[in-house]
Amino acid sequence: GQSYANILFYWDNIKTIEEVTGTGHVLCAERVGQMTKTYNDIDAVTRLLEEKERDLELAARIGQSLLKKNKILTERNELLEEQVEHIREEVSQLRHELSMKDELLQFYTSAAEESEPDSICSTPLKRNESSSTVQNYFHFDSLQKKLKDLEEENVVLRSEACHLKTETITYEEKEQQLVNDCVKELRDANLQIATISEELAKKTEDAARQQEEITHLLSQIVDLQKKAKACTVENEELVQHLGAAKDAQRQLTAELRELEDKYGECMEMLHEAQEELKNLRNKTMPNAISRRYHSLGLFPMDSLAAEIEGSMRKELHLDDTDCSDSNHHKRVFDTVRNINQIVKQRSLTPSPMNIPGSNQSSTVNSVISSCVSTPRSSFYGGDVSNIELDN
Repeated sequence: GQSYANILFYWDNIKTIEEVTGTGHVLCAERVGQMTKTYNDIDAVTRLLEEKERDLELAARIGQSLLKKNKILTERNELLEEQVEHIREEVSQLRHELSMKDELLQFYTSAAEESEPDSICSTPLKRNESSSTVQNYFHFDSLQKKLKDLEEENVVLRSEACHLKTETITYEEKEQQLVNDCVKELRDANLQIATISEELAKKTEDAARQQEEITHLLSQIVDLQKKAKACTVENEELVQHLGAAKDAQRQLTAELRELEDKYGECMEMLHEAQEELKNLRNKTMPNAISRRYHSLGLFPMDSLAAEIEGSMRKELHLDDTDCSDSNHHKRVFDTVRNINQIVKQRSLTPSPMNIPGSNQSSTVNSVISSCVSTPRSSFYGGDVSNIELDN
């Protein structure tokens, strides 16, 4: 069938090609004649070009028709191949059925021959009967052979069944062992999970406690930072106060030095006045000592200033003629009064106890107050002149 289809396909193609080539030969002959006649004619050239375009269109149509025919023939060829394949399968199936029927017929003939062996041997049979008995005999042999094969196959299958049974038992045992192992591993895994869960709970509690400690420590750190800032501010303030205190100390030290200088001058003047007073008292009245307050009430009677003032006033009353001495004594008197006023002012102002280096002013004030408020016994050979400044 396939060769017939190919032959038809080739025959159609040959016919188509012959038709095309025949028309082509005719067209080419006509075209050659036209080209020889009208070589220099433009209209003829245009007509030839138009004819060429028509030829191209014709060739395109011929090609399309050939492609369509080729496609149709290809589809037909595939269909025929499928039909041939189907027919081959049917033929093979019929051959198999025929062989099965032939075997069955041989089995029946062999069975018939075995059932009547004596009759076959004693009496001559006809030709048809002898052929049927021979076929039955062969068929019976084949059946016995098949039975034997089936018995052997049955034995093999039983042995395979026993083998498979033993393998199944072994596989079941292995599976049971595997299940037991899996159960054991699962139990161990559950125990491990329980222990890990307990450890995780403990770790979680520890983490929570540590987090609380961390928050507490952070709060303490914040408080300490606040305290540190406050201490820093306080330190800066104290540094400023210290600078101011040092400035005040330097100022007070300068004032103290000035007062020390003035105090030294006053002490010199006081010593001079005491010496002059001693001389005057030795001259006038050495034993007369008046213990009273002045009418002005500025100094107590037992103070050195009161004694000096009283002695000076007495000397002024006794000796009015000596004007130069009286002026000198007035000057000493005014100096002592100024010293007492300065001492009173210093006693009213707060003492700088917390300022470093302020011991000098307190020492000088104590010395001044002790010198000013000494009793009258200093007039009689007291050690007032031996007082020294504690620098």
